[in-house]
Amino acid sequence: MARSLHDISQMNMDRVGNKYYLKIAFVAFFLIGMLQAPVLAKVTDVPDMPYPRVGMCSAIYENTVYLFGGAQNVQGRNFANLRGTSTVQAFNLETLSWETNIAPLETPRVFACAVAVNDSIYVMGGVDSLGNVLSSVEVYDPSVNRWHYTASMKFARMGAAATAYGSYILVFGGGDSANILHKEVEAYSLDEGKWKVLPYPTLIARAFHHVARVGSSVYVFGGITPIGPLPIIERYVPSWGVLSVDVLGQWNSRAYFGAVTRNDSVFVISGWGSSQSGSGYFQDIEILSFGSEDSASGEESKISLDMPRRGFVAAASNYGQVFLFGGISPDYQSGNAPIPTVTVLGTLTAVKEIPNTIPRGFSLDQNYPNPFNPTTTIHFDVPPPGSKVSLNVYNMLGQKVKTLAGGYMHAGSYSVSFDGENMPSGAYIYRLETENGSIYRKMVLIK
Repeated sequence: MARSLHDISQMNMDRVGNKYYLKIAFVAFFLIGMLQAPVLAKVTDVPDMPYPRVGMCSAIYENTVYLFGGAQNVQGRNFANLRGTSTVQAFNLETLSWETNIAPLETPRVFACAVAVNDSIYVMGGVDSLGNVLSSVEVYDPSVNRWHYTASMKFARMGAAATAYGSYILVFGGGDSANILHKEVEAYSLDEGKWKVLPYPTLIARAFHHVARVGSSVYVFGGITPIGPLPIIERYVPSWGVLSVDVLGQWNSRAYFGAVTRNDSVFVISGWGSSQSGSGYFQDIEILSFGSEDSASGEESKISLDMPRRGFVAAASNYGQVFLFGGISPDYQSGNAPIPTVTVLGTLTAVKEIPNTIPRGFSLDQNYPNPFNPTTTIHFDVPPPGSKVSLNVYNMLGQKVKTLAGGYMHAGSYSVSFDGENMPSGAYIYRLETENGSIYRKMVLIK
């Protein structure tokens, strides 16, 4: 089944003492640098993946993203030939370092799905090293670095998506060894340790999609069917079943993409489908907003990736950065090997372009209003032909507290909103980093 399902998809297209004085000296140096020598600042490099893979699943636990399984060998860019590995790695989103001593999976898996809940991580389904589609479920305990099996799902699933919902884990979509895509939604009771099939299936059977929990709803979006990638978003409420189906005009049909959720918005990154470039790879980021219980809307971000990917993992840190791990790209060894580099974005704040403007150079305006409480707007310019930029906010100790924008941006004038609702009153520095240097300004939050 693994071969047939992937063939269908293929065909359809980042103490007091000396220590006290050292700290004071460091802060002084940082502030002087910000005021007098901005070009000295440099974004910390992120180390490459020790074992690059494609088709991993992931879960975030205590600000660490765990990457499970995947495949290290890509034969002719054909996902139908991928076979799972047992490799597990963890990337600390705070220290930007890798942990490679994580116990391996009991069963090799590629295109499984994972959920972190109740101090454990559940890894479900996928394809093993022999090409068998799995229904088995493994549970990882980070406190003892150990795995154990729990009850298997009712259906074997690859390319499924899962989310925690109260005292349950819900699993949507995916396909089994009979070359069937599932509409049935399964629920695992964390209290009873048992699976059951919910009475309300989804309207569309799909695989290699994503789900997002917003309020009492779970939104199912993207993925593939036997006729190709999907533009359709379904809203699923476990207590009611499917309530509505929304088709978004600006939502592109794509699968094998990355997604991160912040509040009521989902940032949909790259992936594979029917892109305007004709290569089958998307290089853009889309923002899906689920602001109310009965509607959904989509908009295009003005940020493009340096390297498009599919079959990768996207994860967001507490500081707003988005990290992209693994996957393949036509820009790296023609798509015949997993990407080792980790791309870092800062796209969890929607950046709006001001139309009909062509700046002559980089600029960063004073925020308005200033002082502010709790929100303020920042304007900046990117001249032709475009540039890789990042816009970050720092406290007066030099600690980054928010990334407002990051990545390659086309020429134009932009505005972005900064919300200091959960931050203390005081002075902050916001910095625009460009390929030609950096620009700094100061703003004051008063509550």
